[in-house]
Amino acid sequence: MPLAALATIQNGGYVNPWKVGIILILLIVWAKLLTWIDKDSIEARLARELVNSGMMAAFAGGYLLFFMLPGFGLAFGVLIGLFVVSIIVYLFMRSRTIGLADLKKQLADWWHGLLKSGRKKQVKAAVGQVLIMDKSGAAEPPPDEDTPEFLQYESAQLFLTKPLRLGAETLDLVAGEPTVVTYHVDGMKYDGDAMDRNRAGAAVQYLKHMAGLDMNERRKPQTGTFRALMDGKKYTIQITSLGSASGESLKLITNPKDRQNFTLDAMGFSEEQLATIRASKEGGGLVLLGAPRAQGLTSLCYAMVRDHDAFLFHVHTIERVPEFDMEGVTQNALAANAPPAEEAKLVNWVVSQEPDVLMVTSVEDPKSAQDLSKFSADPRRVYVGMRAGSTLDALKQWRKLVGDDSLALKNLKMIIVGRLVRRLCLACKVGYTPDPTTLKKLNMNPDVVGKLYQARKEPMRDAKGNVIPCTFCNDLAFKGRFGIYEVMVIDDEIRSVIKAGGADNQIKQAQRKQRGRMLQEVALAQVQAGETSVEEVLRVLKPDSESGGSTHRSSRGSPPPAPPSNPSSRGSVPPSRGSAPPARGRAPQPRQAGP
Repeated sequence: MPLAALATIQNGGYVNPWKVGIILILLIVWAKLLTWIDKDSIEARLARELVNSGMMAAFAGGYLLFFMLPGFGLAFGVLIGLFVVSIIVYLFMRSRTIGLADLKKQLADWWHGLLKSGRKKQVKAAVGQVLIMDKSGAAEPPPDEDTPEFLQYESAQLFLTKPLRLGAETLDLVAGEPTVVTYHVDGMKYDGDAMDRNRAGAAVQYLKHMAGLDMNERRKPQTGTFRALMDGKKYTIQITSLGSASGESLKLITNPKDRQNFTLDAMGFSEEQLATIRASKEGGGLVLLGAPRAQGLTSLCYAMVRDHDAFLFHVHTIERVPEFDMEGVTQNALAANAPPAEEAKLVNWVVSQEPDVLMVTSVEDPKSAQDLSKFSADPRRVYVGMRAGSTLDALKQWRKLVGDDSLALKNLKMIIVGRLVRRLCLACKVGYTPDPTTLKKLNMNPDVVGKLYQARKEPMRDAKGNVIPCTFCNDLAFKGRFGIYEVMVIDDEIRSVIKAGGADNQIKQAQRKQRGRMLQEVALAQVQAGETSVEEVLRVLKPDSESGGSTHRSSRGSPPPAPPSNPSSRGSVPPSRGSAPPARGRAPQPRQAGP
């Protein structure tokens, strides 16, 4: 009988291919996850060896138990359980050091690369160098060292490597002797590596060649694009060349299409502010959008327009050199140096098209302002951008431009003014106990605020005293920026105060009745939440913040200045309500990262 039973078993009946496939898929996914954790634990400032040991123990233990436990269901459940638990434990450990906010972008980049991997072979770059490609993605091999082209290639590497590694948004090469190289990271201006005139010219020639520009034209401005790949990150770089008696200068913008690709929800508004803004859209009207130079005005204008469905509404814009293509929106370009009469003519024509939503990035002509004010009657919505440091400043500019308070206020519905504040590096920010007197001067409650954070002043060190660079922020002490905004609703009370000739403090009193927070209060709330520092807020809110930040030098071996003995004393010059605070703060020192 046993022999007869064995004879009836079909070939291969002992193995279920579906179960084997599931186990193998989980094995591959888990192994990939362990590889990512090994690299990510360094940036997350975790004990790499300890984390790897724990993750490998969960991996090995899970598969050991799978083969030892009876029944596939129980064994596979234990295996999946250990897999999920190991992920949760690592994410919890990571959230305690640098948080989880950056993982969303990592996941999006991974998915985007996965979708492209089947269509196009991935290009690999040499470690520590920039792979420069033309706009189609084709790269030329590095020239031999004994050829004249090698100087061009090496000079381009010197110009690009450190700024791209630090996450620069713009790079500038200004011809002269010596050539001045600067770049911006999170709105702050830094000095690049010095280049003599010969090297600068070589770099210009190489990058113009890769962007497909006319090599013989050295006077007239030319604009093109090329691509770059460094440390696994891909860049599309817009290059503009301009000749002068000193030579050719370059201006580079990294990933220009991503600079203004923001939605209103991602701008930094609070839930209350978003609700107020969106509720006001129902009645049309005119909205003033303000920010100092280099403080996110263009992004704010684009985000407001993108919050309207361009397929349901007729949307127009009037822009001096459009920076971003918005799907479904008619973007009317106005030359950067267009005279007021030409601006008024274009505004008149666009108004005649009767759009439902109209956004104008800037208005210089009184006739244009008057036409826009009249056109913004319900249900039409008009947004006007202006360089203003506060809601009161924007209101004064608009009243002066229109020239008639009754007309200026008739359809004016709201004023939104903002700034961009750098976010403290989650991995290396330093906490301190602030002085109670200083907190009171900053309008903070000492009984509630027990700890604030500041940018690191001294390098991090391991147990042996060796310097440990922060790979999360590249030793810049900040990583990324977010918006802070003040929203003023122009209600009947504010209109009455203005028409009665009320002073600024009377307008502010009427504004406070709306229970909205002033710009300075919004900024200090972010300080209290540990997102930024007092010094950064003072820098951003200073009256001359239109410069967009100071210039900072970076050099190897020169440590950042030491912090004061009493960290809380830095806030000894407090900001007052309704006025911009004086400038105080530290100059971050990026480490040298040459090619």
